[in-house]
Amino acid sequence: MLKQLFYLLLTFLLASGYALAGDFIDDFEDADMNGWITLDEPAKLLNDKGPSNWAVLPSPAGRDNLALNQASNIWGDPPDVIPLGTFAIYDLFEWINFDFTVEIYAQDDDCIGLIWGWKDRTHHYRFITMIDSANPAGPGADKAPWSKIEKRIGDDEPYYDTMGRVGQASYQNGTNTKFRLTVENGKFSVYSNDKLVIEASDPNYSGGKIGFTMIAQQGCFFDNVKVVNLAEMVNSKEKLASTWSYIKKQ
Repeated sequence: MLKQLFYLLLTFLLASGYALAGDFIDDFEDADMNGWITLDEPAKLLNDKGPSNWAVLPSPAGRDNLALNQASNIWGDPPDVIPLGTFAIYDLFEWINFDFTVEIYAQDDDCIGLIWGWKDRTHHYRFITMIDSANPAGPGADKAPWSKIEKRIGDDEPYYDTMGRVGQASYQNGTNTKFRLTVENGKFSVYSNDKLVIEASDPNYSGGKIGFTMIAQQGCFFDNVKVVNLAEMVNSKEKLASTWSYIKKQ
């Protein structure tokens, strides 16, 4: 009877989302975007309004054949000061502490980035990097090259709170770049080809979904996505062990 009760409890916890996701891998070789959603910033926040054009296509990177591609030049904001654009989000799972890697092949020199802690379009974190020294071109804009970690704060300027910045880009167009993001207890560390680029932290971080962002960057490919869960499965096992211990005492 106790074992039946335990397995019933386990089934309930997993079905209710009590335990967050474990590891996740997507190399897009199945030629679909199952689990991924895409969305653009509202038209009022965009200059080139797109729309975005996300699809799984053959990659020029020369390794795996297929990758997630976005071909539109969608970008904002209208004054060309704060980079805004489009998102691809993996919508099925959430993570808190994790290691996130992806290979990115950029055919342009504008803005690419990683997304995490995604709750919705106006509540998330991003790492963005840009090469083009002529952009953003608006008055008072922070011109590239740079790499930044930012937190979305709403639909009013400045849209994002910049938590960290370094004055260099983290990729070269026309080559494959391996990005890695580690998130542990509100500390964010971003690596490019195994070299630490930038770090930032937020004590109010509470986890969420992962994904990508692009701004004025045509023909970018994302491949070999991997997320390794660093804590939540352990935490869930601890919760289940505690629950089982309680059941046995009854």
